[in-house]
Amino acid sequence: MITVLPRYLLKHFLGAALLALSFFAHAQAPSAAWPSGTIRLVVPFAPGGNTDIVGRLLADGLGKKLGVPVVVENRAGATGIIGANYVIGEPPDGYTFLLSTISITISPHIFSNVPADLVSRLAPVSQVTAVPKVLVVNPKLPVNSVAELVAYAKKQQTPLTYGSSGIGSAHHLSGELFRTQQGIELTHVPYKGGAPALNDLMGGMIHMVFDDVPPSYSFLQSGRLKALAVSSEQRSPLLPDVPTIAEAGYPGSMVEPWYGVLAPAATPREIVAAMDKAIGEVVRGGEFHDKVVQMGGIPQYKDTAEFTRFIASEDRKWGKVVQDAGIPRQ
Repeated sequence: MITVLPRYLLKHFLGAALLALSFFAHAQAPSAAWPSGTIRLVVPFAPGGNTDIVGRLLADGLGKKLGVPVVVENRAGATGIIGANYVIGEPPDGYTFLLSTISITISPHIFSNVPADLVSRLAPVSQVTAVPKVLVVNPKLPVNSVAELVAYAKKQQTPLTYGSSGIGSAHHLSGELFRTQQGIELTHVPYKGGAPALNDLMGGMIHMVFDDVPPSYSFLQSGRLKALAVSSEQRSPLLPDVPTIAEAGYPGSMVEPWYGVLAPAATPREIVAAMDKAIGEVVRGGEFHDKVVQMGGIPQYKDTAEFTRFIASEDRKWGKVVQDAGIPRQ
């Protein structure tokens, strides 16, 4: 038997169906049309630094891949947290992304004004590079290897000193990880930036710094600093004769600061997937690769799934380092 609906009911159901279809089409439109306008890549550090350089290289490559302008917007301050908070507050429409650093997995464990769940407020997209740190000492320090440094530190009646670019920086936490892993006494000396720390190291005011390779490179070449190891998984392309800290016998002290792209947490999955695909093509491309290597970095692509797992592991790692080192909340 075929039941014929009354005309008023049929009209009601047809109207509801059309409304549902209209809603579904509207909901899908932003992602289906993406990208249709300018994309902003927020760099949470000042212009001219390594993060800014990587951001501009990436933005240029993405613009060519996606066919729309990708512009860098610098929002510096609070070790990258001001820029991160800005992106968290932007609409999750695929037109604002963050080029973050390792700082978003360190700062929540140290600074009381940084939300403990900062990482969960962002959606990982892709990792793009790693930037090795190098353990540098004053050439007058009577050590030529990490093992000799550890032995020398254990013999001293007063702790050796290490400089950093500030409390909560990767320079700082690298030193704390090294100190606790090797069971040696070190005194942290924070500076307002990496350059003043290197100046005092060359002047003999402090004993060591875990610095990024690029700022130290010219001083290593001129003999004003001495490199003992790079704290990354691979040797630095700029310092091929300097062993990794694992090769030196201290794998537990590996630190590999990274740069990666994240979006507001509610950004649609299909937009994240499309951006991830484009980033992978840029990072594996010759132009981006060659320029990053020239500046002392290591192009290192991780897709969304791998990058998500990596950030979670980094968050756990640095939380434990802060706890083990007894660093008070600031």
